[in-house]
Amino acid sequence: MKIHDFDAKFYEYARTWMAMHPGMTEKQVEDSYNEIMLNFLNAPAKWLDGEKPGEYFLRYSAPKDLFKLLEEYDKRDIGLPEPLYSRVVSVGQPCVAGLMRMASNGDNPESLRATALALLRDIGSDDALDLYVDLACRGGEGDELGEMAADILSDGDGGQIGALLERYEGANEFGQQRILGICANFPGDDRIFDYMLDKLRNRPEQRALYASFLGKLGDPRAIEALKPFLTLTDIGYLDYIELRNAIEELGGDPGEERTFYGDPDYEAMRNI
Repeated sequence: MKIHDFDAKFYEYARTWMAMHPGMTEKQVEDSYNEIMLNFLNAPAKWLDGEKPGEYFLRYSAPKDLFKLLEEYDKRDIGLPEPLYSRVVSVGQPCVAGLMRMASNGDNPESLRATALALLRDIGSDDALDLYVDLACRGGEGDELGEMAADILSDGDGGQIGALLERYEGANEFGQQRILGICANFPGDDRIFDYMLDKLRNRPEQRALYASFLGKLGDPRAIEALKPFLTLTDIGYLDYIELRNAIEELGGDPGEERTFYGDPDYEAMRNI
């Protein structure tokens, strides 16, 4: 099983293509990117013994072979070829169980786990929903896998909201934040509103975040809950603006805007 650096070969191909099209502006080259890529993928390549790069991985259909390739590219720190990624997605469901094991195995490099998670997302199997919930509910700041799982659930149909809320009390602070960030897209359960309001009141350093969540949730009950925060003396200008924006997003009137002389963010905005 030979490993080829498709990215490096594409850059060589692109340089040759540009040399054959002198005088093009940078914008014209950028606009031609898709054309260059399609030509690269569909042109027989000497480095593949005459095969087309876009068809090279069609020879692999067994999940174990595809997983071995994913692991090898990650191990060698070589960019994953788009045709290999597409091949795994096209094989689809037979790869799901193995990709779930790959993504959930904490002994795997995070880069490999992230690739597996992205592939599960693009395959679109419901089998991975519990995995997304699990990853979103744990982890800490900068946890790429948790953030990826949260994004996948946010783009979904909201079917996992009940499962997320059941995990809320047992989740750590970052997990709770992710849960509410996902739930902001799916109103309808009063627990979401109550949890967000509790965070707004008890996490002063994150007022702006939870105000934005409440605005996105769209529950007009939040208007009267948000208004008292506008008059606090310990509030910063950027938090204040986020609170105002949330109230307006919910259809309320935040009143006349306060001044924040001496606040560096306010002074910077005044001088624009």
